[in-house]
Amino acid sequence: MKRKITQLPITLGLLLFTLLIGTKAYAQPCSVVLSSTDSLICAGDSITLNALANGEEIQLMASNTAGNNHRGNMFDIVATNAVTILSFDASPMGNTTMEIYYKVGTWNGFANTPSAWTLVGSAPVAYTGGFSPVAVDVNITIPAGETYAFYVTSSVQGGVALNYSNGTNVGNVYSSDANITFLEGGGMEYPFTAGTGAVYQPRVWNGMIHYTLADQPGTVLTWGTGEATVSIPAAPTTTTQYTVSASIPGCATTLHDTLDVIVSVPVVGITSTASTVCAGTEVLLYGTGAENYAWDNGITDSVAFQADTTVIYTVIGTDSIGCTGTDLFTLTVNQNPNVSAGPDYNVCEGNSTTLAGQGATSYVWNNNVTDNVPFEPTNSATYIVIGTDDNGCSKEDTVTVTVSALPIVSAGPDVDICKGEEHTLSGTGAATYVWNNGVTNGVPFTPQATGIYTVTGTDTNGCTATDEAKVTIHTVMASIFSSGPVLSAGTLVDMTAQWVNCLDMSPIAGETDVIFEAQQSGSYAVIVQDNVYGCSDTSNCIQVSFVGIDELQQDATLSVYPVPTNSTVTIASSEATIERVELIDLLGKVLETTQPHALQTTFDLSAYTANTFFVRVYRGDNVTLLRVVKD
Repeated sequence: MKRKITQLPITLGLLLFTLLIGTKAYAQPCSVVLSSTDSLICAGDSITLNALANGEEIQLMASNTAGNNHRGNMFDIVATNAVTILSFDASPMGNTTMEIYYKVGTWNGFANTPSAWTLVGSAPVAYTGGFSPVAVDVNITIPAGETYAFYVTSSVQGGVALNYSNGTNVGNVYSSDANITFLEGGGMEYPFTAGTGAVYQPRVWNGMIHYTLADQPGTVLTWGTGEATVSIPAAPTTTTQYTVSASIPGCATTLHDTLDVIVSVPVVGITSTASTVCAGTEVLLYGTGAENYAWDNGITDSVAFQADTTVIYTVIGTDSIGCTGTDLFTLTVNQNPNVSAGPDYNVCEGNSTTLAGQGATSYVWNNNVTDNVPFEPTNSATYIVIGTDDNGCSKEDTVTVTVSALPIVSAGPDVDICKGEEHTLSGTGAATYVWNNGVTNGVPFTPQATGIYTVTGTDTNGCTATDEAKVTIHTVMASIFSSGPVLSAGTLVDMTAQWVNCLDMSPIAGETDVIFEAQQSGSYAVIVQDNVYGCSDTSNCIQVSFVGIDELQQDATLSVYPVPTNSTVTIASSEATIERVELIDLLGKVLETTQPHALQTTFDLSAYTANTFFVRVYRGDNVTLLRVVKD
C-alpha cells in the first residue's frame, strides 16, 4: 500500500523501518511491510531498506481473573522469537478512552518517567462486561530475546478503571507460549502515577495479547529491483518508488508493499540587499531554498554586516533532513572617493568666500552653501561637504571658516593747522596702515591745502578697515595800507595785531591796534595773529619818511599813474603778468577786484569821493601795495 510522507530524522547508512499500522480494530496478520512512512534522504546518501513479513495472528491470554482494578497497568513482554505485537483486548469497567505506550526494556523503575515512553495511540473503548478490543494498532516488533514494556491505561483521571489481579512478585512469569512471555507488573493512577509516585505491585493485567511472528520462516521476498533478500541497499539520485512482494506460509495470497524514497536536493540560493555597494555600506545576505545557512568570511545569515572590499561569499544551506546545497555570491565593493573640503582658513567680516570640494564628481554642502559659488559667511562655522563619485559612492570632509572681525581703525581726530605747519597722521587699531595723498603713517608732512585724508588699516588676520581725518589749513595774510605816516592793518576779525620795527623785527610797545601812526622815519611791518587757531603772518615792511616822500612804490618794475587822479588810474608791470589787483580803502576794505592776467589794468575812481586808496597787486608770489590819491 502507498503511504503519505511524514518528515522523520534519517540516519545515513542503515535505516530501520517500523511496521505498517492496520486499518481495522485488529491489525491484519499476513503482511509485508517496508515502512510506515515514505523516506527522505539527501542526494548522494544511501539507506538500507528492510522488508518485514508477518505471519498469521496468534493470541496469548494474560489474565481474566479480575479481583482488583485501577486506571492502568505496566507490564513486560519477553520475545522468544521475533514477534510483532498487533493489538490488545482490555477489561474496562465502563466506557472509556484507552491509551497505549511502549518502551524498549523493562517498565520497572520508569513508572514516574513519562519521557521514557512512546505513545502508540489512543482510541475509545465500549464496555462489554468482559474483554473489549482496544482499537489501537500497536504494531511493535520485538526482536528475539528482547524485553519490551507496555503501558495500557484508561485516560480519564479518577474515572473508569481497568480490571487487574493481585500478583505474586513483579517480574514473575504469569503466562507464556512458544513465542512470548507475559510478566507480572504494577498498577497506578493516570497518567504515570499522576505525580504521586504510587505504584501498586505486583499486579497482573487482565487482557488478551494479539501478535504475529515477524519474519515468518519460509517466507519468499521479491523486490521490484530483483533482489530476494530481507534487506537491500538503496542510493537513488532522484525520488524512486521501491516495491516488495511476499509469499508467507499459511497466508492465502501474495502480499505487496511500496515505499517512496524521496531524494532531497535543496536548491540553495542567495539573496542580497545589493550586489554592488560602496565601502562601509551595511549589507544583508540571506540564503534561500533551505532552513539553516552557514556562511564563510565570518558573516551570519540575515544579519547585516559592513562591506569594505570585494569578496566572493559562499553559503551552505541545510534543509530539514540535513541535506545541503551550496551557492556563491560576489559582492562588489567600490571604494569611497578621497574627498577634501580644503584647509581651514580665515575670512574677514563682510567679505565673500568660495568653498569647493575636491576628489569626487559632485558635492553637496551644509549651511546652504553651493559648491564653487561665492557666499558671505556671517559667523565662524564648520562646513561639511559630501562628495559623490561616478559610482555613487560618497565621503565627507569638513573645513572650518573663521570669520574675523574687522579692525576698528582710527585716523585720529580732525585737525586745524596753520599754513606751512608740519602735521603727522598716525592710524590706530590695526597692524599696518596705508594713507592716500602720499602720506606715510607716522611721518610728518606739510599739508598744502585743506583735505580729507583716508587711512586703510590691516590687522594680523589680513582684515582691513578705513577711517578718515580732515586737515583744515588756516591762512592769515597780513598787509599794510599806508597814508603818509599812518599805517593800517585793515579790518581784523578774531585777530590781533602787533606792529614791529623792521630794523630788528622788535615789537613796538603798545602798538596792537589795526592803525599805527609812525612817529619817526623808519621801516615798519605788522604781525597779525588768528585768535582762534593761533596762526600768524607778517606783512611786508613799509618805509615811512618824514622828508616829503609820499610814494609807497618800492618796485621799479611796477608803476601806477596818474597820481593823483580824478577818474581812472592805470597799474602797469614792465615784467611779470598782473594776475589780480584789489582796490582797498584806508580801513583795508576791498572795494573792487580785477584779474587782468596782463601787463596792465585800470580802475575807474570817478564814483568815489576824494580820498586816499591803495591797490594791492599780485604777480605770482610777489604782492605789492601802492597808494592812489583821488582828488
